[in-house]
Amino acid sequence: MNSYISLILAAERAKDMQCDAAVARQYREARRLRRAARRSRVAEQTVHGSQAPDSYDDFLCQTAQSAVREPTAAGRSQGQAVR
Repeated sequence: MNSYISLILAAERAKDMQCDAAVARQYREARRLRRAARRSRVAEQTVHGSQAPDSYDDFLCQTAQSAVREPTAAGRSQGQAVR
């Protein structure tokens, strides 16, 4: 009877280890995808950020868009994180 319980416990432990490995694998894959997405965003910003606007109107639009994206001093005082 004792060996039967040992076999059951060993099988349960093996299943637990497989589940742990699957969770760790999914976590690593998600982290890898987040890093890849972050790298592509940074590369995209670098490419777009280094291009000069075609006209003064385009410059004004880009300036207004960047001002909208920046947190204000009031937003920071309410706990908004600075990027």
